[in-house]
Amino acid sequence: MNSEPTNHLTSTLGNRTMTLFISEKRSARAAFTLVELLVVIAIIGIMIGMSLPAVQAMRELARRSNCAQNLVQISLGLSSYNMTHGHYPIGTQDKTGPIASEPKGFHHNWAAAILPMLDAEVVYAAIDQNASVYAKQNASVRELRIPTFICPSASGIRYNATCYSGVTGSIETPIDTTNNGTFILNRAMTDSDITDGLGYTLFIGEMLSPYNEDLGWMSGTRASLRDAGHRINAELARIRGDQTNVPPVTPAYVGGFASDHPNGAHLLLGSGEYMFRSNSMDVAVLEQMANRSDGELPKAWQSRNPRILNQPAAPSEGTIGKNPSGTGAEESEGATDGTQNKTKVKPTKLTDPTSAGAPAGNPAGNPAGEPAGNPTGDPTGNSSPASASE
Repeated sequence: MNSEPTNHLTSTLGNRTMTLFISEKRSARAAFTLVELLVVIAIIGIMIGMSLPAVQAMRELARRSNCAQNLVQISLGLSSYNMTHGHYPIGTQDKTGPIASEPKGFHHNWAAAILPMLDAEVVYAAIDQNASVYAKQNASVRELRIPTFICPSASGIRYNATCYSGVTGSIETPIDTTNNGTFILNRAMTDSDITDGLGYTLFIGEMLSPYNEDLGWMSGTRASLRDAGHRINAELARIRGDQTNVPPVTPAYVGGFASDHPNGAHLLLGSGEYMFRSNSMDVAVLEQMANRSDGELPKAWQSRNPRILNQPAAPSEGTIGKNPSGTGAEESEGATDGTQNKTKVKPTKLTDPTSAGAPAGNPAGNPAGEPAGNPTGDPTGNSSPASASE
């Protein structure tokens, strides 16, 4: 039983003494010291700091998944267009080439052509197909933001930009009718034109444009077309750097693939397969995949370190049943022709039938210790038959 500290007062009244007991209760409540409070706050701060990268990684993973879904929608739109019209949409249109990335020209592109397949028939119907994309009557449509054309990870881009570009070719060259890609100037490609196969030909790649260079998703210039003449994300330094110190590129410049995803960008094949490729992807493989009909063996499917597997030599007729190494099943089972391996199996001794069961080394059945010259086993040592009968 817990005892409580008590105080008492004693007073005397005549012959009587009165004692007054006073009980004092102590508080059992514990308290933090200032040092303990600061330590707890520091631990909580460290745990929050450690969890932030994981949270950011999960958010980027979700954004990358949404970006891949955009590519799936674009792939379905391209396939539906091909099934409806018998060919894929034209990359860009103009009277003559090469295309200059300037706000002048006709420049209707592949992105506007697949709008009906992306459930955007109203937007497509509002486009004046007989006027330039930069004309006044197309201004309201050109300034729209198409959600399917925007990567969730992209930042610092125009409101009406696109983050997905049609592939014009395998090298850095102006957009023209002679490019070896799928989306080029004034030419509609069919499946028969893509001789390398849809499963190995790039159709779409992620892209980024500086804010002051972007002409919008509707423009058939480098604002919606790129080539494979550069490493992935090689232009991030120019796009995301200080634009005041970056020399302007020529109007005929096209550029390569880039994204705000860490360490890579998405690519879409003609078969509908999308893939995320890192910045270190082999440029030779990237260039070959952008070429619709180079006719060479796919470099991405070739081994980087070819090795020849040394298979055992086929046995000849004279070596069948023999074991050159002297080990293996033939040691205990013999050769395959029914003969035993005499080097491993001990020879069998032939004994007299009358002495069957005699111990080895005593062919006459002589008991142990008896002289070898007494084959009859006579204890007298007489070996003649007459003596034995007597």
